[in-house]
Amino acid sequence: MLHVPKSFIVLMAFAVAACGAVSKLPEIDQAVAEEEAQKQREMAIEENEYNTSRAHRIGFKIFIANAELCQKTKFSMGARLAYWREQDDEFIDALKNVYGLKAHAKFIQVPQDSPAWKSGLRKGDEVVAIDGENVPSDGKKVFRWTTKKLSELTKAEKSYTITINRDSAEKIINAAPEKVCDFPIVVNKKDEVNAYADGERILLSVGMMRFTRNDNELALILGHELAHNTMLHVQKGSGNRMAGAVVGALIGALLGVNLTQAGADLGGAVNSQDFEAEADYVGLYYAARAGFDVSDVAKLWRRMAANHPAAIHLAGSTHPSTAKRFVAIEKTWEEIKSKKKTSH
Repeated sequence: MLHVPKSFIVLMAFAVAACGAVSKLPEIDQAVAEEEAQKQREMAIEENEYNTSRAHRIGFKIFIANAELCQKTKFSMGARLAYWREQDDEFIDALKNVYGLKAHAKFIQVPQDSPAWKSGLRKGDEVVAIDGENVPSDGKKVFRWTTKKLSELTKAEKSYTITINRDSAEKIINAAPEKVCDFPIVVNKKDEVNAYADGERILLSVGMMRFTRNDNELALILGHELAHNTMLHVQKGSGNRMAGAVVGALIGALLGVNLTQAGADLGGAVNSQDFEAEADYVGLYYAARAGFDVSDVAKLWRRMAANHPAAIHLAGSTHPSTAKRFVAIEKTWEEIKSKKKTSH
């Protein structure tokens, strides 16, 4: 065991200390710092709300317009709730301030033309009672009870009543849920320009949301990911990976090397470009059916190429070339436009 003299340790400590800051730094008042921290918490909540509400508004419009084409559906009002919880969390006060939360859960988003909107619900309405049953007075139970009750009634596929408080006056709303595609959108805070589907959900990065310049382009992305789920691309890809792993294991056994993972990777790559091309094609129809203007959304792939020049290569990789995707989406738009003219 190496013995280090104490004198050496003291000298090292002194040397490290001597490398500290030498400038006279401004004194930070703890109360002022906490006030600024509170503002930043509120800004973080507002930023998260902006991204979540945008994704939900556009996604829900696509989900309700294409419900008949989705094999996985549910009934929904399309509104979002918020409430604070009795817990030790530094963001609780910021949450209360941003949403104006008090004793009841509050609707923080009611997309226009959603079932909630058509029923008469509006952003800011507080939930007082559901189907004649009052919301618990215990703050710890409010959010869980409210969301559970609404979920149970909505799953029953029938109308129910929501008593709301709006401008200090109570009003009874007759809620009538409608069928929508059941693939929840999860917004993550990653800066990378990315979105993907896992067969059950759609995962969307903040980076991708910032990259899209308008709602029509984001509708293109969400329609594409919805198509991956409805066309069962994840399940088919998993089957290809499994088949590839089996073949790799068999060949590896003959050669005396482990080729299981290599076989799985090769199997997973089979048809991947076709899956992406199909998701572009079907997804554009989904977005158009929801009323989005898809006439100019192909330009997203030109900007993607400008940011990632390697993706221009016509051979592509697991995804088709950005050049081919641009051309294919333009042609699909022409097809959609032609069908619209024929139907009128």
